[in-house]
Amino acid sequence: MTAGAAYIEARSPAADAVLKINDDLIERKTNADEDADGAQPVVGCSIPFMFLMCAPCMAMNMAWAAQWAALGPLLQILLPSSAVQLVQLVGPVTGVLVTPAVGVLSDNCTSTYGRRRPFLFWGALSSAACWLVMMFTVEIGEALGDADANAIAANPETASRKWTTVFTVLCYVWMDITVNLTQVPNSLMIADFAGDRQVTAAAVNGGYATAGSFFVSGYILACGPAHQSIKRFLSILIGIMLGTCLTVCLFVKEKQYTRVKTLSRCRQIGDAFLAVWTGIRLLPKRLAIYCIIIVFSQYGFTAYSGAKGQFFGIVVKGGVADGADSCGIDDNPKCSTAQIAFNDGVELASGTTDTIYNCVGLLALVSLPFFVRKFGVKAVVTVALIPQVLLCAMAFCKNIPIDMIIVIACSIPQNVVLYMCMPVIIHVIGHSSESGLGMFAGALNSALCTGQFLNFIFSSILVTSSMGYALPVLVGGILSTIAFFVALFLWDIKSYTM
Repeated sequence: MTAGAAYIEARSPAADAVLKINDDLIERKTNADEDADGAQPVVGCSIPFMFLMCAPCMAMNMAWAAQWAALGPLLQILLPSSAVQLVQLVGPVTGVLVTPAVGVLSDNCTSTYGRRRPFLFWGALSSAACWLVMMFTVEIGEALGDADANAIAANPETASRKWTTVFTVLCYVWMDITVNLTQVPNSLMIADFAGDRQVTAAAVNGGYATAGSFFVSGYILACGPAHQSIKRFLSILIGIMLGTCLTVCLFVKEKQYTRVKTLSRCRQIGDAFLAVWTGIRLLPKRLAIYCIIIVFSQYGFTAYSGAKGQFFGIVVKGGVADGADSCGIDDNPKCSTAQIAFNDGVELASGTTDTIYNCVGLLALVSLPFFVRKFGVKAVVTVALIPQVLLCAMAFCKNIPIDMIIVIACSIPQNVVLYMCMPVIIHVIGHSSESGLGMFAGALNSALCTGQFLNFIFSSILVTSSMGYALPVLVGGILSTIAFFVALFLWDIKSYTM
């Protein structure tokens, strides 16, 4: 098979079971689990081609890392803690709605440029436009009447930053939509070309994503908290997003897709909006159980990662967020001891800790194909979940080295559970272009977003307790423990494919 042969027509019984989502979905039952293990293997693209195709993953993970490392602390500065958690609900909500819809629309796209490239192109451009606006939210706010840094320092309790807050939240929503619009077609394109090398492709994909996280943590180590130099940070992010995505659009050639049955544009859009329900309803048993594992494990980790700067800055370091973004800059008043402690905590969480976290995560990804071949998917996923159980202990611990070790160890389950999604889907449903790959990939991504969504809902309440940001971390550890037992006792999957 050549690298350009994006759509492989070898069809397994598993693919036949979930074929043609535009048919009468109400009456059809799926039996995709029955014969998937006997599917004919399909040769994938070359490793160098895989490295080219996975490059946009670096920019996309930089975007998500930036959202947690830069925008999370910025929202904490502009809004109360409970409001920050509610705003962060936007991410999982858009993921649940946008990802399956884009997956289905991409599966049915008959553009001469292919099924995935048009979505990748427009997603990259719209993401860049969002970050361009985000660079100037403070200036836009002050132009509309917000208090400047000196006014905030003089009267921090009464100074208004209403318009800065409005535009920051608007960009937050915009970014969640457009990065999902970019990420989905790229992931599906990788699966289209990878053939029987799905775990290897997932490892390469994860390696690029880790490189993106490395950049963010390295930037924070070198330049301090990202929210203090957000223009420079976002300028680099725009360049990497456009450079990688447009390179893939230029050099990765897809075949034009011709549908077996022609659908009207209205019907395609209708199917896209119903994709969340359709994908979940038709999930084969093994994918459904994996969704449960994803929901609980993602809740567990998001409990920490969604507020890691606040956890280290406020809980561990005992700092204060108010005014910490502008103090000590230019002619602004010097930072107080509490503000310094908050910024130090943010830098520790998003700089030093994340850098080591990414190193360990990269090692986990490099070794992933070997361990899957040696022990199988079930054993690898189950054992990988163990470090996240330790979040229960971290909630009560203010010892910085111990907290760092626990967080760093959590890179293993996060990388394994997340990047095994596509190999697990392909193992169950097969390689056919009619298998509904976009729909099922969207369903598993919806599970990931559901975990985040539930975390942000409950964390917005939990952070108001006397434990503050420590209580959400404790609850996250408990749910991670549930994910471990589900994988150990309920998930039956036999896959040793690299």
